[in-house]
Amino acid sequence: MPEIKEIIEDQTIIGNPSDFAIGYAFIGDDRTTELSMLVGGVNLLGFTREGCHYTTRWMYLEGLVAWLKSFALDMAEDPFPIDVDGEYAAEKDANARALAPKLDNDSSDEELDAFDAYFDRFADWTLKHTWLSERGGAILSDIFFEYKDGMVELSWRNRNEHDGVSFDCKEGGTRVDAETFKAVVLGFVDAYEKHWGIKVDDDSTWLRK
Repeated sequence: MPEIKEIIEDQTIIGNPSDFAIGYAFIGDDRTTELSMLVGGVNLLGFTREGCHYTTRWMYLEGLVAWLKSFALDMAEDPFPIDVDGEYAAEKDANARALAPKLDNDSSDEELDAFDAYFDRFADWTLKHTWLSERGGAILSDIFFEYKDGMVELSWRNRNEHDGVSFDCKEGGTRVDAETFKAVVLGFVDAYEKHWGIKVDDDSTWLRK
């Protein structure tokens, strides 16, 4: 796995990479942003494709930045809604899916309804605690964000490889002091808004509705 020094040489870093930090570089005039999220000396967004190593880099990440801003400002206790084993949300989500009712071609309407009802119990929670709905086409690690007891739990599960992409961090979790998380995220949001001259929570500046 590439050392952090290979990442931070070309990025501005907010925070402490050995604890929690966001690295970024703003590129060109089409709002392209190169992004790293560093915990414990590891970039959660690092991946390999076709033998080359990258980190997240994409145009117009306003939706993603707005999602991070909203989470940092509105952190509240919101536990995973299904009682399953798992230390972190990513593991709980995987275990909950494994325990879902089974369907086959002969499943009745009642069985189909039970299946839908089961997933409805945690679908909305997952949407609120992961950022994939706002990736805008970027290659992005599947990370869960959960506030708990003054800490933000970050957990990830990237075991399935798609389009030849292999993330450095397959699965795991860590905890970050909530105030540290908030300061780092809002510092990045401020830099993003100032550099590109926009407000990410203003619907007139981008296409997220």
